[in-house]
Amino acid sequence: MRPGQDAILREVATIADRGGPLLLNAPTGSGKTVAVIAPLLEHAEAADHKVLYLVRTHSQEVQVLHETRAIGHRLERPILAVGLAGRARRCFLLENVAEIKGATAEEHGKLCADRKRATERAMQGEAPTAPPPDLPEGGEIDLADLDGCPYYARVLQADLETLGERFRAKLPSPHEFEAYAREENLCAYELAKRLLPEARVVTAPYAFFFHPYIRRALFDWMRIGPERLDLVVDEAHNLPNHLRDLATVALPQESVRRARAEISERGDFQLPDGPSASRFLDLVGAAVEELIHALAREDDAVLPPSIFEEALLTALGGTSHRLDTWLGALATWGENLRDERRRERRLPRSWVHTVALTLLSWPQLEPPAYVKVATRLPRPALEAYALDASVPARPISECHLSVHLSGTLAPLEEYRDSLGLGAAARLVDVPPHFPPENRKFLYDATVTTRFEELRADPRAIPRLADRLVEVLQALPVKTAVFFPSFDLLQRVLEAGLQSQLPGNVFIEYSKMPTGDLWRSIEGWKKDPEGTILLGVAGGRLAEGIDYPDEELEAVVLVGIPYPRPTAKREALRRFLDQTTNRGWQYTVEAPAQRAILQACGRMIRSEHDRGIAIVLDRRATAFASILPGLAPIDDLPRLTSEFYGRRARWAPTPKHAPPSTGASPAGE
Repeated sequence: MRPGQDAILREVATIADRGGPLLLNAPTGSGKTVAVIAPLLEHAEAADHKVLYLVRTHSQEVQVLHETRAIGHRLERPILAVGLAGRARRCFLLENVAEIKGATAEEHGKLCADRKRATERAMQGEAPTAPPPDLPEGGEIDLADLDGCPYYARVLQADLETLGERFRAKLPSPHEFEAYAREENLCAYELAKRLLPEARVVTAPYAFFFHPYIRRALFDWMRIGPERLDLVVDEAHNLPNHLRDLATVALPQESVRRARAEISERGDFQLPDGPSASRFLDLVGAAVEELIHALAREDDAVLPPSIFEEALLTALGGTSHRLDTWLGALATWGENLRDERRRERRLPRSWVHTVALTLLSWPQLEPPAYVKVATRLPRPALEAYALDASVPARPISECHLSVHLSGTLAPLEEYRDSLGLGAAARLVDVPPHFPPENRKFLYDATVTTRFEELRADPRAIPRLADRLVEVLQALPVKTAVFFPSFDLLQRVLEAGLQSQLPGNVFIEYSKMPTGDLWRSIEGWKKDPEGTILLGVAGGRLAEGIDYPDEELEAVVLVGIPYPRPTAKREALRRFLDQTTNRGWQYTVEAPAQRAILQACGRMIRSEHDRGIAIVLDRRATAFASILPGLAPIDDLPRLTSEFYGRRARWAPTPKHAPPSTGASPAGE
């Protein structure tokens, strides 16, 4: 047993008996997954409960099922564990259909429901074995050509009892489950659903529990109520922002443009005692564009109260009652279009319907739970941003218990207060068990990324680039460099860093497709010549990817990853000041602390790993409590030589020879 695991086991066993929430902060490598699953399985078997383990990434899901498999092999009675995934990932029938790409879960669900009904009708009486459709080699097919679903037909014909026994004995990983389903021409999505009543452990993305419609369906599939559910939230530090985003209502400019195009394509019509539908949407689009242009000078800006509604009424010359009538007519037209497209076996989508429903809900989204903003990034839009994560978090309290775990959940009070879990929530902080001599934390007091200083001193960025090169030359190991933002990464590259990097570096850029990123980074990790990767603190390279052993042995943080100041964050700070009196700590200090710990944690994944983390910012001393032994840099080449032993260092590339990279430079 690893240090700290006994404490985790005791705490989880206690909460299993009494119920309620347990907040568990335990470092990566402490073995918290198995220490949570083991007592929950024991309790679930005895009480006939189910364990729902919510994950953010595929790798976390694999880890949970791996641990469950290891436990299951030691039990007298085999258990069944099932991993859920969205239709988009598991729909074999529609994976080559161009129209389905980008479909919402609701739209995909309606398509699926229609094809399931057609399949069931075709199978009444004798049930023929339907072969999979003949799809063009490497090409896309027309959605209207597909009626029933042969993969669903095979699930209806399958012997679920025999399959359940097979999966109990094997407990397949998600990849193995999907590969088997594809080989047998079974719908992986429907097969997983039908196995849920017998499953003891279920893994799923957050949306399966926190989206209201999907949650109701999930309980029906599992055939239990929340009182018999033991909930686990992995990487729980992400949950408050996930819930705020889930409850946020947005009106993107692009949606209004698509709604207007939909009217043009299908034919204009007159609204009751009002303008034409096209004229109405033109005025909506103009009002949205004007507010974004006038107010959102940078990322976003708070909208004055009722300014959008007043702009619409002024432009339309109507009253709020007439506006609701027009929106109701647009929503009805859009719903009819969705039904028509559904009958045509097309994607049941209407942009007019989406825009109308958003505008109808807009007046109800008011303070203190919401703040209305105009945003430029990541897309031009008007948003009613949800500030109160405790509202979508309420279903947690309906479960028998909930365990919230992460290596960076601290400060635990912030998480508890943000989700409204109450004073009775149990808070447990498991200290790191890594040998202190295996890691060092250093900082450089000669530089900073403080915004005011970077703006006032034209030499600040080049000086930062030069200092980073000096530090990297002193590190004879694979090193990750994390910046507070892609913008600063790009500026430092252009200020001299890029011309001095070796040829075998990996540079992340902001819009790199996730699949390409994973494949590229795995190649870099295995490349014996790979030396440096450049990314962003809080980004994909700094969270959720393991770099064990010598895959990564040093981390450099270029500055403190304070969250970017935006109108939304300032509104959230004021909201949390009113509700918890800790707005600054919860919205600025806590996110920076988590980003630092996540980044530094990439190099230490077990008690055998070693590494040095360096913060290039004099403000690092403010985080000394989470960086044990933090000390200023003093003769770094000597220190690294003593720490790592005799290893070859990389040499800077001549300035006339630009390096090759594993990805395009940031911002391209």
